[in-house]
Order: sequence, then structure tokens, then C-alpha cells
Amino acid sequence: MDDPGERVYRKTGQGAAEIRSRSGGLSARARTALILVNGVDSVAALRGKIGPDADALIEGLAAQGHAERVEPRPRAAASPPAPTPQPAVVDIAVEAGAPSEPELSEAEVRERLAPLRREALARLGPHYGPDAVVVAGPLLQAGTIAAYCAALDALETKVSVYMGRKQAVKLLTGLRP
Repeated sequence: MDDPGERVYRKTGQGAAEIRSRSGGLSARARTALILVNGVDSVAALRGKIGPDADALIEGLAAQGHAERVEPRPRAAASPPAPTPQPAVVDIAVEAGAPSEPELSEAEVRERLAPLRREALARLGPHYGPDAVVVAGPLLQAGTIAAYCAALDALETKVSVYMGRKQAVKLLTGLRP
């Protein structure tokens, strides 16, 4: 028998549509749980963010078809990184034309941005309440790292109107990939 705290859930298409449309009549707590369900964090990890009733909320979302259980990814064993040979001479002209970042797959981009998106919501929540999801909408929907960074710049501008430039920068520092 498996430990319920080790279960991992992700949003279904119906769940993603519910977040966008708010048409299913979910309670605020159930909606928050649905937003935080990401296919990576276990129920035990979500308890710290949602509260002790996370198990019941997530099971209810699964019963309604908003979330589905997935197999957790096996954790990679920590191994020391292989040393990479350093070139003796660096051609600056070649480096300037080289892309700054290798192309990432959509899944890799999602995995890399997921913790930053959760952190952004956690930081915006005390200031915007349930509307933090709306305020951070473009940030949450960005499909590439460049789009995410552009959305973060726009969010910083929007937040600075209400909080001032310095406070907006302070609030959003550390959210860049």
C-alpha cells in the first residue's frame, strides 16, 4: 500500500480550463489547491502550502476530473559533474554570435519555470489575494524562457505602479531563470 503523502497529481485539461474560466464553482481553497497541483510536488509537499486538508482537497479535485495521479519521477542519484575541458584560446567573435542558451524542449522549459512561477504566486498572494493568478497570468502562460522574462518585466512595471519601483524590484528579485 502506498503512502498518500507520496502521491503526485497534475491538472487535467478540464482542470486547466477551470483555472482559466472559473466556471466549475470550486471553493477558493479547492481552486488554490488546483493551481498548486503541478505534476512534480507530492501531496506531502503541497500540505506545507495548502494546509493539513491538502489530501482531501486534491482527492476531491481528482474525483471531479480536475486532477489526475501521475507516477513520481525517480530521483536522480547525485553524482559529481564530469569535468569539462576548457579551451586554451577563446575566440570572442565566435562567442558573441553563439546563442546564449541551448534550445530547451517544452517539458524542460515547464520544469525549469515551475518553481519560479510558484514562487511568484507566493510572493504576489499577500498583495493581490486570489487575483494574484490574474495579475501573474502572462507569467504563468509563458511557453518559453524569453516569453517568461518578458512577462516578468511587464509584471514588474505593473507592480511598480502600486508599490513603487524599488519595492517592485525587491518583490520580484530572484524570479529570473
